[in-house]
Amino acid sequence: MIPSFRPFRCLSGVAAIGLALSLPLAGAAKISPLAPTPNWTSLEPYQRTITRGEFTRLIDQVYTPDGAFWDYAKIDDEKVAIFSDTERTEPIFTLHFAASDQAQVPLPYHYKTQSASNDPARPLKGIRIALDPGHIGGDWAKLEARYFKLGDDPSVEEAKLNLITCERLAERLEADGAEIVWAKHSFEPVTPLRPEDLHHEAIAALALPEHASHSGYTPSFLFGLPKPHASHPIDPADIERRIDNEAALLFYRVAEIRARGDVVNKQHPDLTICVHYNADDWGNDPEHHPILSAQSRLVIFTNGAYEKSELTYDDYKYDLLRKLLDRTAVQEERGCALVGQSMLDTLKYPPESYPGSYFAHHVTNVPSVYARDLLANRIYHGPVIYCEGPYMNARDAYYRIIAGDYIGMRTIQGESVPSIYRDYAGSVERGVLKYFGK
Repeated sequence: MIPSFRPFRCLSGVAAIGLALSLPLAGAAKISPLAPTPNWTSLEPYQRTITRGEFTRLIDQVYTPDGAFWDYAKIDDEKVAIFSDTERTEPIFTLHFAASDQAQVPLPYHYKTQSASNDPARPLKGIRIALDPGHIGGDWAKLEARYFKLGDDPSVEEAKLNLITCERLAERLEADGAEIVWAKHSFEPVTPLRPEDLHHEAIAALALPEHASHSGYTPSFLFGLPKPHASHPIDPADIERRIDNEAALLFYRVAEIRARGDVVNKQHPDLTICVHYNADDWGNDPEHHPILSAQSRLVIFTNGAYEKSELTYDDYKYDLLRKLLDRTAVQEERGCALVGQSMLDTLKYPPESYPGSYFAHHVTNVPSVYARDLLANRIYHGPVIYCEGPYMNARDAYYRIIAGDYIGMRTIQGESVPSIYRDYAGSVERGVLKYFGK
C-alpha cells in the first residue's frame, strides 16, 4: 500500500495559487527546485586544465548540440565567461583555458579507466564501482507509479527488479575483484525528506514560468495537466491535488536522487552504473488494467544534450561545467557503448529510437546509446552508465520477470531461457570488463 502522508489542506486552492504567485520562486532565483546553490569556487581547480578547442568541441558535440550554451557565454582564445542571463549582464564564473595541450594543468581528480590488476581471476581489482538500483519501491512503489499487477500473477515492482539485477551484478563484479559501493540497497528512501515536507517547494514549482515547460519537475510537464492560472476559475480540490502530486514528484524524482548523489560522490567511484527496467504505454487505466505491449527495447543514456529551458537554471550550468571539466564524456560514451552493445547482443531486444526528439541525441556507433540530461547522470560525479533494460509490461519480458530469479534454464512461453535478472547483469558485467580491460 502507499504510505500515508499529510496532504496539503491548510490553504484553499485559490489561496494556494495566490501564495504561489507571491513566493520567491525557484526560477526567480535561477535555481531549479531543491537544487543547492552552485559552489562556483569548487571549479577553480579546473582552471587551465582544458584548451579552448576541446572545450568548444565538448559543448557543441556533447552537451548542447543545439548551441543553447552560447546564449549564456562569451568566449575568446584565453577564457570563457559564464553568465546567469541571456543578456550576459550577470557573470557567475570565468574559466581560463590552457594555451596548448602541453600546457594543460593536471585534473584535480582521476577516474580509473583501466585496471592495474595482474591477476586474471580478478581483473577488476583496485576498481571501485557504484551501483544505483533505480526507484525506491516497497511502500512507495505505487506512489512512484512503478507497480502493476495482472490478475493472479505476481505483482511487478520496478524497484525490486532493479535491486535483484544489481545484486546479481554486484556478485559478478565482486568476483572479478571490484569494490562495490551502493547508492541505495533497500526499499527505504535515502532522502530524509517526505512529500509532506515539500509543499512550500511544490507551490513554488507549480508557479514556475512557462519557459520551464520541459524542466521535468511539475505534474503539468510529466502528466500532461494544464498549468493553473489565477485568472481562471479554480477548483480548490483540484489545486490541492496538484500540490500533493507535485510534492510527491519532488520527493521521489528530485530529493531522493539528490540524496543518492551525495552518497555516491562521497565514495568517489571510478564508474557508476544506474540500473532500470523500462515500460511502454500502460493504457488508460494502468492501476487496474495495465496493457502488455508486444516488444521490449533497450537504451543506454550518457550525460549530454542539455535543453535550452534547462540552462535557464544556474545549477544546470554548474552541473554541465562540472561534468565537462571532469573530462569524463569520452570515458562515459565509451562505457555506454560497450555495455549497450553487450546488452543488445545478450538480451536480443532491439534498440530504442527517439526520432526528432528534443531531449535525446544519438551518440556513438551503438544504436541504443543516447545522450540525455537525467538528474542522476548529471549530478553523479565521474562516468555514469545509465541502463534502461527490457520493458516491464512487454510480453517478451513480462513472463520472464514474473518467473523470478533462478539458477540455470527454465522453459517460459515455450522457450528455454535463463533468469532475466542474471541475463541483464551478465550483459552489463561483460561491457564493464571491456571498459576496464587492458
